[in-house]
Amino acid sequence: MTNPLGKKIASPDKFSPNILFPISRTAQRQGMTHIFRGKDIWNLHEVIWINKMGKVFHNELSVVIDASSPYTVESKSLKLFVNSFIHKRFNSLSEVKKILRKHLEKLTKSKIQIKSIYQPWAEKGKNVVVARKKITPPSGQKSKTVLYFDGFRSLCPITNQPDNAKIKITGAFSNADQNVISLMLGRYHKSEGYHERCTEEILSELLEMNFNAKQVEAFFERRGGIAIIPVRHK
Repeated sequence: MTNPLGKKIASPDKFSPNILFPISRTAQRQGMTHIFRGKDIWNLHEVIWINKMGKVFHNELSVVIDASSPYTVESKSLKLFVNSFIHKRFNSLSEVKKILRKHLEKLTKSKIQIKSIYQPWAEKGKNVVVARKKITPPSGQKSKTVLYFDGFRSLCPITNQPDNAKIKITGAFSNADQNVISLMLGRYHKSEGYHERCTEEILSELLEMNFNAKQVEAFFERRGGIAIIPVRHK
């Protein structure tokens, strides 16, 4: 199977684990100066499956892949794989999870977790600012431990389509820091990068600018029934 992203691929007409496509973490991180720990949470909102009696079920699940895995999964191939579940008959949701875990662990060459759907935070974020202004170093009293931002945008490197996200950054920050970081995030507005790469670049850039950042979580909006939420920490 070749990378299906950006290509017209017919929906599978049989159960198709072989449609899954791996993405090398090493290739994805080429040129990066920092390697961070963390995880990628994949919210699968359209897990449709049929039991032995022909009854149709709709579940939502989260797949958690460790950021240290040699490979991750290409999103469109995962969508197509999940769509192929309707061509197989399952005994229970537990069996669905077992088969999903089996094939993704084989692909990523790592252990994965399957959990209840991961929910976004409720806090309203500061708007990301797209403007040509100077990015200044950290300053001011560090009274904030969590910063929330709305309106982050980057571009898919294959399709050039926009990927929108909410950003959550933990550490120690001032009000001035929050304003500066909103400008920094705005610089990604026309940048191409996969979700995971963008998240790692944000944390890397914060550290290189001497911000006291400990973790970045990017909750990218759902597309094709899947939302991807990379979490990275130093």
